Amino acid sequence: MKHYIYLETTVWDEPNQPNHVYIFTEKPTGRAIKCIGYVRAGTKEVFKFKKPYNIELKGRTFEALT
Repeated sequence: MKHYIYLETTVWDEPNQPNHVYIFTEKPTGRAIKCIGYVRAGTKEVFKFKKPYNIELKGRTFEALT
């Protein structure tokens, strides 16, 4: 299974809201996407979900890292 790694580039209304790196099963298009893991902002540790987690894409922006 191919993975797609994206940095979230969303500009949030709340100050100091971090953007994380996400691992998706496909390129982020449409309204929602399955996320299989992420790397918290400021760390290098990958956290993988036991089951793919659906996240809403509305209002969010991403930049491909790979």
